Amino acid sequence: MSDLFVPPVEVIAFLERHHTFLLFGHLEPDADSIASQLVLSSFLRRRGKQASVYSEGPFDRPEIHSFQDRFHTKIESSQLQGNPAAVVLDCSTPDRVGSMSRQLQELSLLVIDHHASGEPFGDVRWVEPRAPSVSYMIQRLIEEYPDAPTREEAVLLLFGLARDTGFFRHLVEGSGFVFQAAARLADRGASPREVYHMIHSGWELAKARLLALCLERAASELEGRALLTYQTLEDLRAAGWPAARGSDEVYRVLQAVKGVEVVAFIQEERSNRCSVGLRSNGGYDVGTLAGSMGGGGHPLAAGYTVAGSVSEVRARLLQALRRLLDA
Repeated sequence: MSDLFVPPVEVIAFLERHHTFLLFGHLEPDADSIASQLVLSSFLRRRGKQASVYSEGPFDRPEIHSFQDRFHTKIESSQLQGNPAAVVLDCSTPDRVGSMSRQLQELSLLVIDHHASGEPFGDVRWVEPRAPSVSYMIQRLIEEYPDAPTREEAVLLLFGLARDTGFFRHLVEGSGFVFQAAARLADRGASPREVYHMIHSGWELAKARLLALCLERAASELEGRALLTYQTLEDLRAAGWPAARGSDEVYRVLQAVKGVEVVAFIQEERSNRCSVGLRSNGGYDVGTLAGSMGGGGHPLAAGYTVAGSVSEVRARLLQALRRLLDA
C-alpha cells in the first residue's frame, strides 16, 4: 500500500467525532465532484453514520445527469437539527458551493480538495494539490481506516479518477501510484470498460452537433499558440438537454492542433456570466492564470467564473493569455 497522500489524523478524528454529515460539492458539478460525495456518504453510512449529499447543479453534463436525483438542492431546517457537521469536497473557495455556503458558516467544516489555488476555509483542511482527483483522496481515506471500497463505490471512484485525469492522459512521469490505485479499484469490481462507457457513451446527436459548432468557432490567437472557442446559452437552448456540456471533447481535439500551447473554452452560464476552462499542453501554468481571475485549478487544467458577456470575457482572457505566453 502506498504511503502517499495519507489523510491527516485530524481528518479521521473529524469523521469519528461527528455522527451526522452534510456533504457538498461545487456548482456545475463534474464526475469527480459527485463521485467523491457519493462514495464518502456511502462509506460513512457503512460506519453507522448519517450522511446526505447536496448540490445546486446544474447536472447538465451527460455523464452525471442520471445522478441528479440523489442530491438535495437546498438545506431544510430539519436537516440542521442534531448538530451536523459539513464536508466540502473539490472546492477551492466557499462560494463554489453556491447559495448554501452561507449556512456552512454555522457548521463544523472539513474541506477535502486537490486544487493548489483558492481561498483557505474550513475548520479542518486536507488539501493535496499533487493528488490526481478528490476521488483518489477518498479512496486513500477509506483504505487508511483500514477498509476497502464496495463494488459500487469502486466504480464511482474510478469514474471520478478517470474523468479528472482525462482517462489518465493528463498524467506525467511519477504517476505510478495512480495506476496502482486504479488497479485496486479494478480488483474491487470496477470495470475500466464500464467506466469508459459511463463517460463517453449515451450522447444525443445534438451534443455531437454542439461539439462540431464549438470546434468550428475555434479561433487561432497569439501566433497560433492559443485556441479560443465559446458556447452561448442560445446554443444550449437550440441543442436542448442533454447535449449541453461536454468540454472535455473540445479540449481533447483542440489540444492536438500543431503548435498550440493553451486552449480556452468560454461557456455562457447565465446572462452576463461565463465560465472559462483552460488547458495547457505543458509549457505554461494555466492554474496561475485562473487564480489571478478568482478561479483555481492545476498547472495543466484550470478555470474560473466571471461576470461579463462572452465577447467581454474573451477580450480580457486574450490579454491575460498574451501576458502568460509572452512571460
